[in-house]
Amino acid sequence: MHAKFRDGLANLYRSHYVRKGMENNNTHGFSKQKFVGSLPADSLSIPPELVEKLTDAERSYVERKVIEPARQAAEARRLAELARERDANWRVVEAARLLREARDLAEAGPGVLDAAGTAGAEEALGSLRAVVQHSVADCSADPLQQALEAIQYAARAVREGRYGKAPSGNVRATDEYQLWGAIKSAVDGDPGECLLRALQDVGFVKVRGR
Repeated sequence: MHAKFRDGLANLYRSHYVRKGMENNNTHGFSKQKFVGSLPADSLSIPPELVEKLTDAERSYVERKVIEPARQAAEARRLAELARERDANWRVVEAARLLREARDLAEAGPGVLDAAGTAGAEEALGSLRAVVQHSVADCSADPLQQALEAIQYAARAVREGRYGKAPSGNVRATDEYQLWGAIKSAVDGDPGECLLRALQDVGFVKVRGR
């Protein structure tokens, strides 16, 4: 079996070899494909109606080729969304944009700002300055060193039983496996986002074959 990805679908085909003279007096052998079914490329499980059409080996192939990458991508998106929810920076950027708009409107029409709103903005800015000063002091830590320590801490936690033993069933469906896939992708996965490519781009890690 093999999969062809197109227009957001994974199309599944079986192939078999037709030997010379076996079909319409063919003069040489060739590979013949038969369409089995399709599923969305971002599927997190094989649809029941498709499972019935597949052999055990074919189900394993679809899990490996379609389902597992989709789960890893979904977990990476979930972690990115979680990081955005916790990220103050984009909110500061958006607040700055709104403040500039408010300034322009106030300059165009004097008197449009009320004292309460202005006082609230000044209070928020004052509080933010204090937080920024504290954050700048904390930014002296080396991010690569922090990443290393976090991985070492996670490894100790796994060895010491924090997550227990893996189930006897489908290990790939567990949160722990999905997180591991996301960690691998962040370190050495998506060429545009991973740590390895970032280090290669600035010359600290050599690109293989160069």
